[in-house]
Amino acid sequence: MLSLQYMKHPYFWLLLPLLSWGSPARAQLSKFHGGLGAGLVQLHAVTQSANPNNAGLVTTDANLALLSLNLGFDAPLYQFGDGEQSLGISLNVAGGLMGTTRTDVDGLNAQFIVDLPQYATYRYGAKATKNSQKDFGVGVGLGYRFCKFILPFNSPSAMLEGVYATTRTDYFLRFSADLRPTNFYSPDPGGGPTEEIRIREFQVLLGYSF
Repeated sequence: MLSLQYMKHPYFWLLLPLLSWGSPARAQLSKFHGGLGAGLVQLHAVTQSANPNNAGLVTTDANLALLSLNLGFDAPLYQFGDGEQSLGISLNVAGGLMGTTRTDVDGLNAQFIVDLPQYATYRYGAKATKNSQKDFGVGVGLGYRFCKFILPFNSPSAMLEGVYATTRTDYFLRFSADLRPTNFYSPDPGGGPTEEIRIREFQVLLGYSF
């Protein structure tokens, strides 16, 4: 502990910011986070041609842009002995807009979307526990994404997250992706079902704890 003699020195208060610069960061200061997400929704659609002179099936492949606001809750459920590793959960909800400038993707342009990706997580370093002394951390998660717009879809999902911790908050960059596409089928009068739509989501989220 610094003595009162040093604290009375005229240069002490000028040097105090430099002395505190190297103080260890406290991660997981808050379990709640918010952020801004940007993503890509891959769409593969097979439809009947509307042109009577060219009857048949028409295949459409499109990438729809997604912008969203995200809220979440990250909590360690099991902490390893060193305080730098944990197993836990990441519960998330997001709302945003999905769309494309293409005119041949009927009904899917400028759609409001609700996204609920939920993960079981492993974390090391910053954000692993409130006792972590690391400035940086990493988290990985496996879980399920539930998504709702005019076509509700869901898929197993994975995420990878990098974390930077300060004394006041945690900043993170998260990548998430559906592990498989969701398929929609239409009845086929001549036999089994026919694939009509295939959809898959990828997203990047920049956020911080509050």
